[in-house]
Amino acid sequence: MTLMDVLDKNLIKIPLAGETKSEIIEELVDVLVSHRAQLNREEILSAVLAREALGSTGLSDGVAIPHAKTTAISSVSLVIGIAGKPVDFDAQDGKGSQFFFLVVAPENEASAHIEVLASIARATSSAPFRRLLSAARTTEEVMELFID
Repeated sequence: MTLMDVLDKNLIKIPLAGETKSEIIEELVDVLVSHRAQLNREEILSAVLAREALGSTGLSDGVAIPHAKTTAISSVSLVIGIAGKPVDFDAQDGKGSQFFFLVVAPENEASAHIEVLASIARATSSAPFRRLLSAARTTEEVMELFID
């Protein structure tokens, strides 16, 4: 399973309004729940925050991948958010994060969960790609970047 398998233009938000790590996580979860009404917001949020408490999912180069496995969801889901300005996410490089990829997966789909995380890391490893992502202003532009 790759990022392309779970990419959904309804689950992309530009710009994110949150200015803190917890606000960003809540906003991403809210995007997911608003488009998948059967999901339990509190269970998903709790799972993501519990995972985050184990260690920051802020990587480097402005990328953060908050994620969790939970029984509150039946298939791997991805929400992409882009902040207008970098947010302190306790990233590995000590810099702010601007590109957020929330991955929530069922507990019994560990391999798919890891495959999507790896796919995101590969896609965002390119500096030119991150510059294009930073310049994206619409969900369609973000979709096109990943499709191309």
